[in-house]
Amino acid sequence: MIDHNDKRKYIRFEPDSGDFVQIDKNAQSTEFQFQDVALLVEESPMGGFGIVCLQSVGLAKGSVYRFKVGKLAPLKAEVVWERILDDKVVRYGLRFLE
Repeated sequence: MIDHNDKRKYIRFEPDSGDFVQIDKNAQSTEFQFQDVALLVEESPMGGFGIVCLQSVGLAKGSVYRFKVGKLAPLKAEVVWERILDDKVVRYGLRFLE
């Protein structure tokens, strides 16, 4: 069961229709430089979000990257699950780490 007080500690944002996500694969860099983009498909009330992108972007489950979601500042997030949609497109679930 979800504790409603617990939900307050997670980042909350309202994604705009058609928002995109910039992806910086170097999570340790001090400067955000995106290499790829994805489409934002959902925002999770428990501190995460979902994206859809080409498989060629090459994100790996369990890895940490930096993401600039819509108008938010770049934040680190972990890839927690992936679902192959077809031979070129994949959907990822991500969890903010900061």
